[in-house]
Amino acid sequence: MPSILVPTINSNESAAKLLAWKKAPGESVQCGETIAIFETTKASFDLAAEQAGILHPVAAENTECAFGSVVGYIFADEAERAAFQNNETEKVRSAPETQGGPVITHAARELIAKLGITAEQIQTIGKKVVKAEDVEKLVPAASASGGVALSAQQRAIAGVVKRSHAQIPDSFLVKKIRVDAALTALAEFSRSEKVFANLPDLLVWVLARLPEKFPLFFGAFSDDLQFFPSVAGNIGVTFDLGRGLFIPVIKDAGRLSLGEIAKTMMAFRMKAMRASFQAADLSGGDLSLSINMDADTLFVQPVILPPQTAMISIGSVQTEWVRPANGADLTESRYIQLGIAFDHRVINGFGANGLVNAIKEQLESGLVLTAATAR
Repeated sequence: MPSILVPTINSNESAAKLLAWKKAPGESVQCGETIAIFETTKASFDLAAEQAGILHPVAAENTECAFGSVVGYIFADEAERAAFQNNETEKVRSAPETQGGPVITHAARELIAKLGITAEQIQTIGKKVVKAEDVEKLVPAASASGGVALSAQQRAIAGVVKRSHAQIPDSFLVKKIRVDAALTALAEFSRSEKVFANLPDLLVWVLARLPEKFPLFFGAFSDDLQFFPSVAGNIGVTFDLGRGLFIPVIKDAGRLSLGEIAKTMMAFRMKAMRASFQAADLSGGDLSLSINMDADTLFVQPVILPPQTAMISIGSVQTEWVRPANGADLTESRYIQLGIAFDHRVINGFGANGLVNAIKEQLESGLVLTAATAR
């Protein structure tokens, strides 16, 4: 009786809406066949059967389903499915009421916790068995008191932020990095290669080549306190151009040249403007970069996206007057403040400082673009 689970589509959401089942209950399905269509606030995706058998959905269409939650089962035959149904019916009949309240299904309990629904609101449903779709109907009522209801996309972001702050004891470090050499070299690179490349593009290139030296910053940290490193250099990058916050992932960035990264970043900007990302664009990040380069933004402390262990942030380019070491006249110098939020369960300050110093060394080096133009 294999369970049908909602996959984690992207790390900056926690649930997806089940739009439709492509097969009816009790219908035969083949391995690899599409059985359901899901949608997050950022993309839609098809869910395929992982083995052949008889489909038994347990989640209703047009309901929110948490990533990793069970939405159905695939049985070997109809007899096994019928036995399961009989057993579940008996569980509901024999389940004791809690303080005179209704029986609440597992999916409904997950949704109640996610939306912050109160016990008083549950009582207004007036049913002996409360399902997820019953809880979903309470959302408009919860905001009918004159408050401004958040969009589904913003509620999803709120859920991820809440989870991050609840689970991750993060710490933060910020460092000043001079970028005169990098910006001069980027301008020359863009002219000669006829590909516009900017500081975030170069930073993605630098980050993607650090996993082997700083493995604890790239990968996934599980609830049982195990860390699973990744050397792929899959770098998530924030985009918010008025259509919502998206964090698409540049896959295998460690294998890409600066020009290839710049083209991918430009394609992501266009998708962010149109809100046209696919599910595959938003999944699989090992570490993320928060870009905050509006004028006069010094730095932003980012939120770590579970199960990642760190997020880098950069503010806008600032200018100051400095006196060279040889005592010559004052000259203008450009710099950024680069921050890193890191999971203190996995990473200590010494390691975070080491990673940021490695980034600083690369960006302040006049030779970084020589390497970046190669693969």
